[in-house]
Amino acid sequence: MSKKTRSINYKKNNAKSPLMIILFVLLIVYSVSIILPIVWGLFEALMDGEKIESTVIPWPSDWKFDNFFKAFGFFYVPVESEKGTVYPNLWFMFVYTMIYAVGSAFTATFIPCLVAYLTARFDYLLSRIINVFVIIAIALPIVGSLPSEIQMAKSLGLYDRFWGIWIMKGHFISVYYLIFHARFKAFPKSYEEAAQIDGAGHFRIFFRIMLPLVKNLFWTVFLIMFISFWNDYYTPLVYMPTYPTIAYGMWYFNNSTENIISNVPMKITGCMLMLIPILVIFSVFSKRLMGNLTEGGDKE
Repeated sequence: MSKKTRSINYKKNNAKSPLMIILFVLLIVYSVSIILPIVWGLFEALMDGEKIESTVIPWPSDWKFDNFFKAFGFFYVPVESEKGTVYPNLWFMFVYTMIYAVGSAFTATFIPCLVAYLTARFDYLLSRIINVFVIIAIALPIVGSLPSEIQMAKSLGLYDRFWGIWIMKGHFISVYYLIFHARFKAFPKSYEEAAQIDGAGHFRIFFRIMLPLVKNLFWTVFLIMFISFWNDYYTPLVYMPTYPTIAYGMWYFNNSTENIISNVPMKITGCMLMLIPILVIFSVFSKRLMGNLTEGGDKE
């Protein structure tokens, strides 16, 4: 029996095994648990606010598509500027969110990666001190530092600036530093030695050799951080009051006292408006994003 035939038979037998059946059922249940709330929310967003309390299952008798137009009109955040009060709408919030999330996710991924490479490949006393410091800093909660952080950001000119937030998010005190450190530590020294024989310096070794080896891990962490910053309303609320993001706008929309958006369908409609941009981004870049998550093994 050839190797190819044995491989095909193994896959067929493995596909019918009880474990694979259980995993398949669990995957279906997990998928339904994600899709069902979105569909449920979409139906509720199309309902009349006065009739929703009389129905158990959200099935609109009169489809209120104009709820989206009403919610879009009230999806804004008042911002005080030199010219007076302005009201950035959803389009401006989307641009602000992309600038904030992409820049912050990159610095929050690149800095731990860079520091992890330095501490993993250069075995000095300072490297060991940094490792211990990161572990202690992650374990110990930091409470009551917000006033001093705001004052420091204003003193350094970082407050209410995108590049300032990028710098503040670019620290290596995170669990991803430990992940990058373990990955770089596993690479043999022969990679660097061969490059040094060819005349490559440390800068070139990192960017041309070591960083491509962890590119899949890098973009996976970047994606996780991007989603985290996309949903973050706290940082823009505190540090970027004149650049409201979509999450900040959703927070303001949910706490608005306007009568027209005070009912449940309008609140959910606002959530649907917030969901649409990220669905468009995922549909456009789905192959690239999922490829970064699934590639690995020998390619790294």
